[in-house]
Amino acid sequence: MGGFGSQYFSRQLDPDKVVAMFNIEMIGKVAKFGPNTAFITGYERSDFGPLLQQNLQGSPFRFEPDPYPEQNLFYRSDNATLAKLGVPAHTISTDQIPTDKLYHSVDDEIESLDLQNMTAVINAIARSATGIISGQQTPTRVAKE
Repeated sequence: MGGFGSQYFSRQLDPDKVVAMFNIEMIGKVAKFGPNTAFITGYERSDFGPLLQQNLQGSPFRFEPDPYPEQNLFYRSDNATLAKLGVPAHTISTDQIPTDKLYHSVDDEIESLDLQNMTAVINAIARSATGIISGQQTPTRVAKE
């Protein structure tokens, strides 16, 4: 709460030397777009999403833009501090926030999660990140605030 951890972390490094930041959260439920999908907050703020999707050619998995822009998720998560400094820092999620009655509640227990969905998302992120991790792809910077 309050972003204190991410703010502290951001002060420990030079943001110009950070190629990208993957923030993964709320992937335990199927996305609005169906199985084998996830959304990326701030999709339009860099080419992070298209680069990831490029590395998934031949796969049924798709990354989509954030379907909940009214929630301002890009600036409500741990990625926000680095994004404000220009880092292509995005959150990858699947939660259907407007309809998920367990979203950020104490009742959101392991039994409510779709572990197969989580595994598919994690595998897609791992496969799609290879270009960035290997240094062959560099996402465009986010406009500094």
